[in-house]
Parts: sequence; C-alpha cells; structure tokens
Amino acid sequence: MWRKKGFLLLVIFTFSIQTTIISPDADNSIVPKDNRKTKISAHRGGKGLFPENTLYAYQQAVSRWHNCLLEGDIQITADNIAVLIHDATIDRTTNGQGAVKEKTLNELKALDAGYKFSNDGGKTFPYRGKGITIPTLDEVLEALPEHTFLFEIKSATINILPIVEPILKRNMQDRVYLASMYPLVIEKIRKEYPQIKTCFTVSDSTSFLSALRGDKWDEYIPPAQMLAINDKMESYFNLNEDEMKKIKEKGIQIVVFSINSIEKIRKYINSEVNWILTDYPDRVEQLELEAGKNTSG
Repeated sequence: MWRKKGFLLLVIFTFSIQTTIISPDADNSIVPKDNRKTKISAHRGGKGLFPENTLYAYQQAVSRWHNCLLEGDIQITADNIAVLIHDATIDRTTNGQGAVKEKTLNELKALDAGYKFSNDGGKTFPYRGKGITIPTLDEVLEALPEHTFLFEIKSATINILPIVEPILKRNMQDRVYLASMYPLVIEKIRKEYPQIKTCFTVSDSTSFLSALRGDKWDEYIPPAQMLAINDKMESYFNLNEDEMKKIKEKGIQIVVFSINSIEKIRKYINSEVNWILTDYPDRVEQLELEAGKNTSG
C-alpha cells in the first residue's frame, strides 16, 4: 500500500454479496479464532500468502489472526462502485487487461482475481479457477462487520460518495480508517463526512512534528488517530521511543509499513508501535509467540 517517500504520513486509518468463506482447494485450513492481542496488520489481506485485496484473503486472515488490522486499497469503477484492488489496472493480479476506472463492476466480476497469485515464483498458481473475484468495498464490510480496516484511496478522485456510503450504510465509521496520498481527497472527506476517520496528509506533518517537539503538545488536538511510518521515515525523522509514547498518549496508534524481514519484525514487536503492516502475518505471529514465551520464561 504505502510508497516509500521521504515524508511523514499520519493516518486515521475502506450483484449479490458473498458472505461465506470462499473455499479454494488450496490452503483452506481454518485455525480457531484467537482473541489474544496482536500487532499483526495484514497488508492487502496478507498478499504473500493469499491473492491480494480479495474477500478470500481477508477471511483467511481473520480466521487465523482474529484481532489483526486488515489493510487494502480502493479504486472506483466506471459505474461508480468502490472496489478493492491496488493497481490502476487489472493486468498484474487478474486474467484481464485495462484500467479499473474504465471497467464496470460486471466486467470486473467476470475476472479471476486469483489468477496471477503464486508463492513459488510462478511454478504453480493454486488459486486459479477457484471463484475468487475482485470484491466491492461493501461486500467486504458486510462479510466482516466486527473487524477493523485500513484502506488507502489510490486515485486523486473527488468522487468520494462510493467510498463513504458503504461505510456509513454498514455503520462501520468506528472500524474503518481511510488514507490517501492526495491531500485534497482527505480534506473533502473531512469536510463533508467528519464522522469518517481519515488520514493526516503530508501537509499536516509539519504542524504535528512542530507540536511534538515544541511546547504546544499538550494543547495539540490530533485530527488523526493513527500514524503510519516506514523504517526509513523513522530514521529520517529520528523518532524515538519516548516520542512514540507521547504520540500514543494522545490516542494516536502507530503503524509501521511494510515489514517482512524477520529482523525488522522482531525489532517492531519489541517497540512502541501498535501495528506491523506485513505481507506475511504468519511471521509476525511466530515471533510474537516466541517473544511471549521468552517473557513468560
């Protein structure tokens, strides 16, 4: 989801609807739900393990890591429906070609969203022909109403109604966080739908850092509830553990993205961050279990 830019991003991190778990033949084992606290945030549903941004991926993620944060990407179709897909085109993840914004929902639903997924370098494609489609935002929210989501709005659209309408309809404004690289998108959402949680844009970061490192922090009222950084940003802005504690005391959660190496996952498990956005939630789980054993031992 997140592009590695040299700036600070704050986030308040969105036909018939299929609400049952899709059951492809491959990797369909279901682990009992675990209510323990976790830092797992499944990047595009755990794109290293499942076809990204699909209902199947999200359902598999919550069946294994019940309290994880689910992350995804929003594009708008030609007929003004919010769908979950990262790229502006369908080429990389489906058996189709062309721009999402030029396709109707019916056209997108005819595609195989598991077609290109392979976890062995292209030797096998275990999710082809399993009925996995590009989901609408509304489908995902209806299927998983008790879970928490972070969605990035990928385009510089001013057409926000297809995005906010499903959130409000499902009464999930307290569970869905919206982010965007485009400040005007977020400003419009804030102005017209203040009950929707939104991200701080890059233009908000100056006042945030000024307050954090100045004498105005006590008076500072954060317009966001989540801070998203990557490890390079953390080093660039020299954020330390004491500052992260101060940020969290303001009710702002901290998300670090996108972390896949064992070394970096271990670092952030033992840090002040709330969420570790990763392609491989199973790696975070394993290291959390190890950390728990070491603590209890």
